[in-house]
Amino acid sequence: MSLFKKLFSKEKKETLDKGLEKSKTTFFSKLSKAVAGKSKVDEEVLDNLEEVLVSSDVGVDTTLKIIDRIEARVAKDKYLGTDEL
Repeated sequence: MSLFKKLFSKEKKETLDKGLEKSKTTFFSKLSKAVAGKSKVDEEVLDNLEEVLVSSDVGVDTTLKIIDRIEARVAKDKYLGTDEL
C-alpha cells in the first residue's frame, strides 16, 4: 500500500470529514449567535465577532485584520446590516 493511501484511507478521511463538519457547524452557530437580533454592525457585534474568531483559533492577527476590514466597510458604506455581514 502506498504511503498516500495509508495516510488518507477512506476510514481516516471519513473521520476527518466528520470532525471538520462538527467544527464548521459549531463555528457558524457561534457566528450566528454573535449577530442574532442585531440589525446593524456596531461595537457590540464587532466585539462578539472578535470573541468568536479568537476562540475558534482563527488567530489574533487574522481576527484583527477581519475586524478592521469590516470596520472599514461599515465606514465606507455608512451602513452595513448584519444580514450583509
